[in-house]
Amino acid sequence: MELGISIVLGLRIFWIALVVLCSIGCLPLGAAREFVLNIGHRGKLKLATTADNLPRFTVPQRWFTHFYLLGLLVNTALLTITFLFAYACTFPIQEHESQVSAIFSALGGAGTRDASGGIGTVEHLAEYRGRAWSSFLLLVMMEAQVLRRIFENFHVFQFSPLARMHVLGYLVGMGYYPAASFTLFTQHFQDRDYMSLISKFLLQRLGGAWILHTGPPLLNSQIKLQDYAKSLQGFEAFQWIGLAVFSLGWIQQYRTHCILASLRSKEVRTGVGAVFKPFAVDRKRANRYEIPRGSWFEWVSCAHYSAEIVRFFFFSVAFSLSLIKGQ
Repeated sequence: MELGISIVLGLRIFWIALVVLCSIGCLPLGAAREFVLNIGHRGKLKLATTADNLPRFTVPQRWFTHFYLLGLLVNTALLTITFLFAYACTFPIQEHESQVSAIFSALGGAGTRDASGGIGTVEHLAEYRGRAWSSFLLLVMMEAQVLRRIFENFHVFQFSPLARMHVLGYLVGMGYYPAASFTLFTQHFQDRDYMSLISKFLLQRLGGAWILHTGPPLLNSQIKLQDYAKSLQGFEAFQWIGLAVFSLGWIQQYRTHCILASLRSKEVRTGVGAVFKPFAVDRKRANRYEIPRGSWFEWVSCAHYSAEIVRFFFFSVAFSLSLIKGQ
């Protein structure tokens, strides 16, 4: 089985298992439901009574940061690869192509179209530029999400020192963002030619530049900014709408998180310093829970989750429609 197909199959198994677990937690299934809910509980739903009496099989809730740091590492790597591939689809570079192809042909790789239908010439890259830029846009949204969550974990959230989460929930969280990024990266892998093309791009372009040191350039300095702008014209209207509504949910979730964090602060700062550290922590109020006010909290009780639903709903719409358009 090809590596790309194996990755897609593994991702499907992961998401199906996650949906099954969530479904069990929503259904009256007795002990099974309680077990799933116990895994998902965190924060005020899984507080330690004292620092010396911690619940078994739990880790600090502040370890949430690990989810986003790992997600950032994986997503940035995939975002970079996708950008370079989309760039090559839009602005093909011929220089040193034959030299690199010859090297990888000797190593067992394919550098040109062969009898099995493989694609290896840069002329065929343009056939897939729409799909490549679609994946790039979705990965940009994911990058914005993990960067904001990292910022919030370091500068906004006031985690209670007694707040815990189940170790199994922690492991699921560690897999969530890398799986999401790989899902976006491999969204068009049902097309074997596309999967083959991006694999050969990694070998011929990125691998060639590494082996040859003076191999094919990854970017062309002669391409102007307006040329990049023209490449954005290939995005569909639904992708721009999805990006706009995603941005609205992204901003609103940050605002609601700041409101929640301010409930545990003794001082709300202003000025330039407030951008990086909006609140001064009040340790005496670290375990208190109060009713938030302002923004979407005036209409719904869980405004931060409402913003997340809005954000991911339109994110999913853009993702699904891009799959349909790519078929």
